[in-house]
Amino acid sequence: TSLIATVLALLVAIWMTPKMRQWASMTRLVDDPRRGRSIHAQPIPRVGGIAIAVATLFPIVGLAIWENTISELIYSDARVIVTLLVSALAVLALGFVDDLVSPPAQTRLLVLVGIALFSWLGGHRIEALVVPGAGLIELQVWSAPATVLWIVGIIVAFNFIDGLDGLATGIALIVSSTLFCVALLEGNQLWMTWTGAMAGSLLGFLAFNFNPASVFLGNSGSNFVGYLLAVVALETNRTESTAIALTIPMLVLGLPLLDAALTMLRRALLREGMFLGELGHLHHRLLDLGLSQKRVTLALWAVTALFCLGALSTLSPSGPLQLGLGIAVSATVFSLLHSTGYLRPSDLRFMWQRGLANLRRDRELARLAESISTQSQLTEITDTVPKILEQLTAQGAISGATYRNSVSGSHRIGDTDEQAKGIRSLIRLSPPASGAVELLWRNRSSGPSQRELETLRKLLNRRQKR
Repeated sequence: TSLIATVLALLVAIWMTPKMRQWASMTRLVDDPRRGRSIHAQPIPRVGGIAIAVATLFPIVGLAIWENTISELIYSDARVIVTLLVSALAVLALGFVDDLVSPPAQTRLLVLVGIALFSWLGGHRIEALVVPGAGLIELQVWSAPATVLWIVGIIVAFNFIDGLDGLATGIALIVSSTLFCVALLEGNQLWMTWTGAMAGSLLGFLAFNFNPASVFLGNSGSNFVGYLLAVVALETNRTESTAIALTIPMLVLGLPLLDAALTMLRRALLREGMFLGELGHLHHRLLDLGLSQKRVTLALWAVTALFCLGALSTLSPSGPLQLGLGIAVSATVFSLLHSTGYLRPSDLRFMWQRGLANLRRDRELARLAESISTQSQLTEITDTVPKILEQLTAQGAISGATYRNSVSGSHRIGDTDEQAKGIRSLIRLSPPASGAVELLWRNRSSGPSQRELETLRKLLNRRQKR
């Protein structure tokens, strides 16, 4: 049955992906190559998540309708499966909205936390952990926070690592295939079917997503895949009705988790926004070493495969095998961290110094904003905003900006080359009828800090009293 689900998901993905790609091109649901994080020259459709979702869920729903062993397993624990389906579709919808209108990162995070809590209420819980050397640890009141942290963390990690053609898709394919092997060894037919369907859909999509990609996962895809892997990794590793064996989920998802942890550390050192895009992830740093996109992708696939072999070795009684793979995984992580600068004191010192410089920049911007506020005597926001942007550009706080509103149309200030690459951030004015401002920073490798954005938002939304 799991083989049927895998093949069916593969065929649906191969059929569905070109159709979604064509639809996205017609409706302009494409990745903007002007964005600072983009490494492509041409717009590329980014709705692959919908194709993967349809391909994954099609065989699952079909097996649930047709009376068989899998349908019996589904209906025996219907609440858990329904929760999984609803939550997966919810994160897919959130990602699609993100691809369309880019809501504030804090809003997206709050919605993800809500979905993770819904999953916990529906039965996908970490209530106890089986930790090597420590035995069974009951989480009790910490069950909900631990579950939310795990689910949201994996979703965010997959969003972070989805930066090169085929990278996140290939990693997800390797992880889902490994979880299929775990379910097979445990004789768990339900999760064999789930992981098989996931692997089939990812393999079919990868044919269009590998370098040079003709379609991207998009936030809908990284959300959907990240959520399913987070939950399925837990469900395939339950040693008892409530206990989770932590080792295998942590290992199979080791690379995305490592990249996410390093990203948070780096952004803390640099005092930059935790929720803003930048070019400092592991794959970006490997590109900076001179490797091609394809080589970086294949190298990180290999690292993921090694992590997964290490996870599978924990199911083997062979001590030498576990030791050998443990040494290999440790050596690989050390080499990866060293080559990307995380173990070199000079690089860490540079990040710390740059963080202090960023802090000074935030303070200088705050002083500039205060100065502009006291100087401006205009009363209409449609008049005030362009004047403020001109002063910000003249002082070097931004490279350029585009202000659009329904009253006076579009105003372009400073560097506004539509094809130019750089860090861009959209600030919506209040009320909505006042329009929105797209800010541009050239020659910056990372986005503005939360404090910087908040200062600019308050300044642009201000109005003078008559």
